[in-house]
Parts: sequence; structure tokens; C-alpha cells
Amino acid sequence: MHFKGFILALVLGVFSACYLGEERESKPKKPTVPPLEQLAISLSEKGFYFQPERLVVLTFLDNEGKKSPYGEILAEKLTTELVKKDRFLILDRLANQKVLKEAGLSLDSPTDTATLRKIGEVLKVGVIITGIVTPYQDGVFVNTRLIEIKTGLILKADEVYVRIDG
Repeated sequence: MHFKGFILALVLGVFSACYLGEERESKPKKPTVPPLEQLAISLSEKGFYFQPERLVVLTFLDNEGKKSPYGEILAEKLTTELVKKDRFLILDRLANQKVLKEAGLSLDSPTDTATLRKIGEVLKVGVIITGIVTPYQDGVFVNTRLIEIKTGLILKADEVYVRIDG
């Protein structure tokens, strides 16, 4: 009888150890960060500037340099996410459209170096964020660049995939 009791205790012990082991090993699910917040986090990582820089987010373009159908909304959402990160001095896109228009420019201007410099001068910004939107399956890839106006150098770049609910 002792032997059967010993075997039963051993089986129960192994079973409970396996069950408890599985429970202990399950990891809590990491909350997923929305794609545009990921971009904002990446673009606003410290290390580039000692002081906050003034910047504006231009309307995102397509691969051919034309305004993307999602360009304005994605740029607006990224602007909001960057403001939340409190890393840059972000200019409001809508409030500055009139100033740019008077100078013959717009937030959806081509992103050649000369145009970027003109936008930088008019808005008195040191950096600009540009983006390219590429449709893919049920969403878009959003490639962004943090560009220093004076040099035209890309200081930071990142890409995310944003699902578009149709």
C-alpha cells in the first residue's frame, strides 16, 4: 500500500510541477505600440541635440514625389505623437500653411534641398520631417526622415507599416 501511495504522490507531484511550470513560463504579452507612436519615439530619441529644435512635419508624399492620399493625415498624426514626446518644438501645420502660401510654398512641396531650405527660412526651423508613403497589401509603409536644413543631412530615419482599414 505504501508503494502505491508513493507512486500516486510521485505522479501527482510530476503533474503539478509540469502544470505549474507551464504557468510560470508564460510571459505577459507586451503591449504593442501603434506604428506612428513608434516613429515618434524613434525620431525623438535623445542624442541629436542639446537643445530642443524647432521643426515642422511636411505632408508625406508618394514614391513619385506627389502628395499621397494618406499624406496629410499621417503627417498630422505623427505631429501629434511628436508633441506628446516633448522632445522638439513642433510648429502647427495648419497655422503655418498661410505663411508658407504667401512665400509660394506649401507643406506638400517637393522635398528637394532648395525647397527645404526655403521652408526652413520662412518658418525659422532647424529641422524638417519628411515622409514617403508606399501602399502595400492592406496598408502603407511610412518612411520618415529627420533632415537638418542647413546641411541637408538625414539625422534620423525610420519606417513603419500602418494598416489602413478600408
